[in-house]
Amino acid sequence: MNLIETYIFKRMFKAFILILVTLSTTVWMTQALRAFDLVTGQGQSIGTFFRVTALLLPGLVTIVTPIAVLIAVIYAFNSLNLDSELVVINASGARQMTLLKPVFVMGAIGAIFMAVMTLYLTPLSLRQWRTMVTDVRADVITTILEEGKFMKISDGLTFHLRHRAPDGTMEGIFVSDDSPADTTVTYLAENGVILDNPIGTFLIMRDGTIQRRNKSDGSISMIEFSSYAFDLSTFASRANVPAIKPSERGTTYLLRPNPEDRYFQKNPEKFSFELHNRLSAPLYAFIFAILPLAFFSQAESTRNGRGLTIIAAVGLAFTIRVAGFYLGREDVLNVFAIPVLYLLPVCASLIAAVLILRGIQLRIPENFIGGVDAVIDRVSGLVRNPEQQTGSIRGR
Repeated sequence: MNLIETYIFKRMFKAFILILVTLSTTVWMTQALRAFDLVTGQGQSIGTFFRVTALLLPGLVTIVTPIAVLIAVIYAFNSLNLDSELVVINASGARQMTLLKPVFVMGAIGAIFMAVMTLYLTPLSLRQWRTMVTDVRADVITTILEEGKFMKISDGLTFHLRHRAPDGTMEGIFVSDDSPADTTVTYLAENGVILDNPIGTFLIMRDGTIQRRNKSDGSISMIEFSSYAFDLSTFASRANVPAIKPSERGTTYLLRPNPEDRYFQKNPEKFSFELHNRLSAPLYAFIFAILPLAFFSQAESTRNGRGLTIIAAVGLAFTIRVAGFYLGREDVLNVFAIPVLYLLPVCASLIAAVLILRGIQLRIPENFIGGVDAVIDRVSGLVRNPEQQTGSIRGR
């Protein structure tokens, strides 16, 4: 790239990085708040919270990347126009390719970045997120032993814990097991600890009693103990892990799924849907980069409805993306929609590039701009008139 192209690209790229970080952080915080109760409510550490929520970042970055590209291109060329630099570039006889090349490179960077996310990092992070969340929810210490609450773990089994010390020691343990058909067993212990080893997970209770009440005749028997191990392995089991969804599968697996995969046998269309959406998504980065330039490649007066031009560029880009989302839906995607899913961003980018190279700028009709200005003036007048009338009445 020559000096002008490098200057334009640097301005766009700096804006892209800033906007990408800002948008990603904002969206991440909204998602992190949703996961806050899941992690902290289960008694997990702040480190676990950040690890769980950080795994959401690749998917969020994939969504905000084209938006960051769009805003960066609009910002760069709008600022060039405001600083009269675009006038100088147009008047110097520079070819339109001088404007298109840095924008194309910006779109290529966005597409490559999205491809890395969609094809590799996002499914990988989703798999790890699923595993970590499953482990958090399956943590017996935090799930079934919460201070001051009677917690029903399953039919007939209830736990209560008075206090849990920082070292993990539990005090005031109450366990009621009503699952046997003929007996209700109640465990009371002064204190206890959780023991997790290869054999299983056990609640080791100390200094307590076991009360057995016969349901048929109401007779009660009591046994005192100094130490007793209650098996929690059934409730701490991590075996019931949900099936891995297509969005969590690697791209190579989607290309050649295992025919014996039960989830694939039941939902083969979901795998095709995920694969084509994953492959086509990076192409839309070019739309969000090149299309705005079709509106901003020529210098204009700031009075010529620049704000409406920005709205039109954003609206058209998002309309094309929404059309892509619609074509990629499971109930729409078929042998006819699949080629269109790829051709839509490619053809739209090519059309915008041709318009730019020929010096044809997309503009909003002057009549429409004049009509909008008239409406704004009318509304402004309605807002100002009551204040003027109030002032005139007070003057009298």
